[in-house]
Amino acid sequence: MKQAHLTGRLQGLRPSQQRRLEKLLHRRHPANEELDQSTLEKLAEEAFDLQQPLHMVLDSRGVCRLLCVGPLDHSVQLFHHLPDFRKRKKRDWRLISCIFTHHQKDLRPGQQDSIVALDLAPVFWLLFASNPGPSGSRPASIWTIDRSAQKGWHLCEENNLLNLCKELPIKGLQEINANQDSRFISFADSKERVLLLTLTCKDLVRSERDLAELEGLVRSAGACPVAVARQKQGAFNPQTIWGIGKLQEVALTVRQEEASLVITDRELTPSQARNLERFLACPVLDRSELILDIFAQRALSASGRLQVELAQLRYRKSRLLGRGKSFSRQGGGIGTRGPGETQLEKDRRAIVSRIERLGRDLNQLKKHRSQLRYRRKGLPRAALVGYTNAGKSSLLNALCGLSVKSQVLAENKLFATLDPTTRRLILSKSGGSPNELLITDTVGFIRDLPSPLMEAFRATLEETLEADLLLLLVDLANPDWEFQLNAVNELLDSLGVNSNRKIIANKIDCCERSALEAIRSMDQTVIYVSATSGAGLQGLRLWLQDYFWGASPNLTLGQQENSKHE
Repeated sequence: MKQAHLTGRLQGLRPSQQRRLEKLLHRRHPANEELDQSTLEKLAEEAFDLQQPLHMVLDSRGVCRLLCVGPLDHSVQLFHHLPDFRKRKKRDWRLISCIFTHHQKDLRPGQQDSIVALDLAPVFWLLFASNPGPSGSRPASIWTIDRSAQKGWHLCEENNLLNLCKELPIKGLQEINANQDSRFISFADSKERVLLLTLTCKDLVRSERDLAELEGLVRSAGACPVAVARQKQGAFNPQTIWGIGKLQEVALTVRQEEASLVITDRELTPSQARNLERFLACPVLDRSELILDIFAQRALSASGRLQVELAQLRYRKSRLLGRGKSFSRQGGGIGTRGPGETQLEKDRRAIVSRIERLGRDLNQLKKHRSQLRYRRKGLPRAALVGYTNAGKSSLLNALCGLSVKSQVLAENKLFATLDPTTRRLILSKSGGSPNELLITDTVGFIRDLPSPLMEAFRATLEETLEADLLLLLVDLANPDWEFQLNAVNELLDSLGVNSNRKIIANKIDCCERSALEAIRSMDQTVIYVSATSGAGLQGLRLWLQDYFWGASPNLTLGQQENSKHE
């Protein structure tokens, strides 16, 4: 296996120049973090001759593993030629950069070079000039990683190249790296660290609330947001949305915060996602893909997994990206000559075939749910709808008085429940047989719900379309409740829902008085409840009895429940 690689801007080099670089590449360096002055002098001569910066990556044995001509443009360039980079537990690389410059008093790491060097995480980074200074010696500086610094690097010592080669501060470097290693975060036993990339509008309050919602989605997915990068909306950049300068800052912040993923607050086109990944050199997800991932985690039933898989395939079909030889055209041989078929095309064809199969299964699911609704045709049906995390599952458990075994999962997180659940509420009354009402807990809504998800979950949303009454639940404890209510109504209108809607104000025990007054001015007939404390539940039962069966005698407080799942 080849251990040394020459890469970078090699096009246009003369054969003699390339041979000299190959000789430099195969020169052995001292081990134990020492420097060979003669090799560095030759490196400086080649950089001055090429008028290009040269970068060397050495391992602990003193073997040069990589010689790069030109600036360090992308981390993938390093990882491609250092296949065992991620397998190494110990940071034992040494990075040496010879910068081509005519006059420079101090050697500072460049913005892009700093980002790539942080990905490499060397023991130290030596920078020195290609041309000597007035004293005849080349200025040089040694840097170590300091993620709290402006560019992620701390100046350890600054001197001429001769003195640094003679008296390299090995002991000091070892102590600094030991301190850095002690602060290193092990990602194996911790949550995934995420950086949020957002665009702020003129309405700062609206922007902060949207950001808070995005943070809630990230935490609901099981990750931890560690940093936020904001940029004001300006001239639209169709390639990346965000400006190049801002993306360079974000790329550095990703390394400083040791984030492993960047999530944007808006949907990206396939080309925009690829451009952002190229600039940031780390995986990028948009808000829609984050929601799809949460749905994939929450889907427990076979029907839920089917719909989530269909939505993910529809979303990712146009986002397939071929890399390397695995997506090249097929080889020669009888019957295989000609343009052939790329692996990318084969994968896209397999996805289309899978989508067609899931579409047929989804039609069967629609028929099955239609049959279930037909069997319950004689019973009135109500559906709990509302913004995600509004308390629909908690209200269903409290309203029907479900036992612990038959309760619906209710957690304080976005999209805690995904599969629709139907429970039977039996309203006992004095002097007659009890009345039965079916109540369905549906999937929560959210603004800008991805269209593939809406299409895939139409079979589930039909429970909402076919209900006799929609109990529109509002979380009054959320300061953004009015916006959430409007978003739910808009989604229902887009689905063509014609059922009557009744606003239920939830969490009245922990909301502001102004919220109660605001919703009262909006709708005088609103019903106030608290699913956790039980306040207002009896009034809701009385209202349901009156709505479906007209004026009725007093209800008894006891209810019988049937926890049979749909």
